[in-house]
Amino acid sequence: QQQQQQQQQQQQQTTTTTTTDNHPKPADCNMDAKLLNALNNGRKTRLKTTKQVNDRSAPMLKAGLDKKDIEKYHKDVQDTYVESWEPLLNQNGLTFRTSYLAMSKREAEVLVKAYENYEKLLKTTSYEDGTLSFDTFYTELVRNDPTFNQMRQSLQDKIEQCLKAFGCQKVFVKGSSRSAKDAVIHVDQMKTDFRQRCENFKKKSKVGSLCMNDAVVALLGAGKDAMSGTTADYFLRLFVRSERIYQDLTLALGLTAFKSGWAIREWVDIDIGMEFRGFIKDRKFCALCQYDYLVKIPELAKDSKNRDKINHKIQSFFKNSVAPALHKQDDFSDYVADFAIDTTGKCWVIELNPFQESTDGAMFSWATEKEKLTQEPLEFRWQSVAQNAGVALSKVWRALLTEVLQDVNNSD
Repeated sequence: QQQQQQQQQQQQQTTTTTTTDNHPKPADCNMDAKLLNALNNGRKTRLKTTKQVNDRSAPMLKAGLDKKDIEKYHKDVQDTYVESWEPLLNQNGLTFRTSYLAMSKREAEVLVKAYENYEKLLKTTSYEDGTLSFDTFYTELVRNDPTFNQMRQSLQDKIEQCLKAFGCQKVFVKGSSRSAKDAVIHVDQMKTDFRQRCENFKKKSKVGSLCMNDAVVALLGAGKDAMSGTTADYFLRLFVRSERIYQDLTLALGLTAFKSGWAIREWVDIDIGMEFRGFIKDRKFCALCQYDYLVKIPELAKDSKNRDKINHKIQSFFKNSVAPALHKQDDFSDYVADFAIDTTGKCWVIELNPFQESTDGAMFSWATEKEKLTQEPLEFRWQSVAQNAGVALSKVWRALLTEVLQDVNNSD
């Protein structure tokens, strides 16, 4: 009941400057091991929400799925694997340069087992200190598992090749489907970076204090930058602790033909508020909205000329560059695309997602706004007011946000 009340509060506070209606969003759900097994076996099942994770990009599937629905879900997910679309866009520099490293079924099983083993250890009294215990756990994993150690070395070799080939200082490593962004909460440097960003916001504040909106912008920025690195150990530590990666690999392992791997991508700096989620149906660009919709971004909320410029720029980028590259293949008719404008003003496609309710609708509701997501003309939404992050964030992220916000405002 408490979770339902929190979701209702969040829905009531969702405001955009393009509509006067408040559209409720579907409840967040995350797949646990039993559900994954049920999906892989083609059984109908019910979903339950988790208490610790509120990952809005996690799969959100309806109860009572039949075998046909499950097969379609698997196909749509695999159609938007980065290996499927990135080569088409990279020919013209429309997405980040990327190199791939195959993942064997055995390696995926090792990662899944490592996640499960560490989760079990967390429940024991001797492993209550998550940071210290994971350092020990990871060291033992490298020392005792030949498959993991070989995977670690292969990934490090590939990262070093990419750093040299791309000519960049850092790279971003993700799975075929999603990244391990949920695990950066465990990175000490991310927390240090977050605190420093908050202190900088406070210094620039006209009232001499840090507001919630600026604190959330700082948190999102620190979390995003924590997704970059230079070593296999850094990324594997994230992968082993990521529920997102665990879900994706468990699904992949349940299919008849295993298909998954590593994508090593060049790192490009993108400011918070300059990422956007677009909805393409039957190859028509139907809807576009702010990706980081928990925060109000002045460039979008207050500057209508700049907002119109951004809207036009992304639509032109899609029409003149992205669509011609993607739509020459039949697989790309319905999809959700994440766009970005970097600090130099260049447009990028970050990734593609399935055009399904399993993909977060961001500022649109799959349940009540299907027509807006499937029909032209395009509607562009942005956040005109700051949202209640205390309701939207998961427990661990909310605790960090609250702690740092209070500390920074109480400091001299």
